[in-house]
Amino acid sequence: MTELFPGEDPSVIYQRLALALGVGLIVGLERGWHARDTEAGSNAAGVRTFGLMGLLGGLAGLAGLIVGDLLTLSISVGFFAFVIAAYVVGLRPVGARVPDKGMTTEVAALITYLLGLLAVRGDMTLTAVCAVVLVALLNLKEPLHNALNRLKAFELEAAIKLLLISVVVLPFLPNEGYGPGAIWNPFEFWWMVVLIAALSFFGYFAIRIVGPKKGPLVMGALGGLASSTALTVSASRLVSKAPGSASAFAGAVALSAAMSFGRTLLLALALYPPVVVKLGVPLVLAGLASVIAVLVSQRSTGAAEESDDMLAEMGSPDDFGTALKFGLLLVLVTTLSYYANEWLGQDGLYSVAALSGLVDVDAVTLSMSRLAETPGGPLMPVVAMAILISVVVNTGVKVAIGGYFAGRAFALRLAGIFLPAFILAFVGFLVV
Repeated sequence: MTELFPGEDPSVIYQRLALALGVGLIVGLERGWHARDTEAGSNAAGVRTFGLMGLLGGLAGLAGLIVGDLLTLSISVGFFAFVIAAYVVGLRPVGARVPDKGMTTEVAALITYLLGLLAVRGDMTLTAVCAVVLVALLNLKEPLHNALNRLKAFELEAAIKLLLISVVVLPFLPNEGYGPGAIWNPFEFWWMVVLIAALSFFGYFAIRIVGPKKGPLVMGALGGLASSTALTVSASRLVSKAPGSASAFAGAVALSAAMSFGRTLLLALALYPPVVVKLGVPLVLAGLASVIAVLVSQRSTGAAEESDDMLAEMGSPDDFGTALKFGLLLVLVTTLSYYANEWLGQDGLYSVAALSGLVDVDAVTLSMSRLAETPGGPLMPVVAMAILISVVVNTGVKVAIGGYFAGRAFALRLAGIFLPAFILAFVGFLVV
């Protein structure tokens, strides 16, 4: 046994075989539970059968280690042929009735055998994870079928487009800087395009699943974790198509901003803890004001608009065009910020922070915190003010985005949310 698994305890083979058996038993338990009302012994495969399949896969893997992989291959080919033959026999008509038979159980049997083989010859953790995923998929038959029946053609097309720009395009873009100062990173720019498109997509389905009152808040929470600016673009685009949703999506923007303030504070605390003394109170006050705006927007949203009506106004969840326009704008602003920094130098610290805030607050927080720790760097109050200016400018950009995509009324609504927040923030900054 020691020669079979070098570097492992000899008893590990029993653990691996037990895992192979356990995989089969848990899959068989799920299959057997769904067929529990049928007569005992009438099922093609139940708990015992699947348990034996998993154990067979484990023993086939062990036999290959002892005798040779040719034996494992022979057992595998024989088992696969047996499962296929059993499926074909099950399709034969019984009298005048032709069986309506799916392939789920047969495919599950093949995967169970392969997982049993993997339990002995591969990584045990990977085997256990795959087994759990398999059982979960098998158990989600009704929810998946219901979701498929409710899915519309344009929603499926939007999902495919999102997969194309994210899974197919994004991984192949170079993640390195080009151009002046290496500021043009194709991967990062395209990631923002994907992020905006994804937020619009998931925001659409959040409204469809949990309704027009809570759906935008789910979207706002996701956007706050990823990018509150990208969330604002997506929310504004949806408001432009469904003006009746303005109050709900204003709450989403406010929630994403509150989470963004908290993220900035945590990042500053991790990078340069002294700055929190000056920056903590303003950002906390701004965050609290934004949360109050969320609560107000929830009360005013009410039940004024049904979910189906709002979705009909919004149209397709595909937002690739808007996302691409914002990605190009991001390239332009990044380039302008770079040259402004080159021309102004450290003396124009606040100006650089304001220009950088047009794009991203996290970058300002990171750069200013690093600069403060260098010999002769700016003092803590200067760093705090620079970060706060960046936050204010970035919030002003959100108002401008709302006006550009959704019109003046939505921009004024956002301004009414953020203006009190930053009056409180600056008062808190001066007091501290």
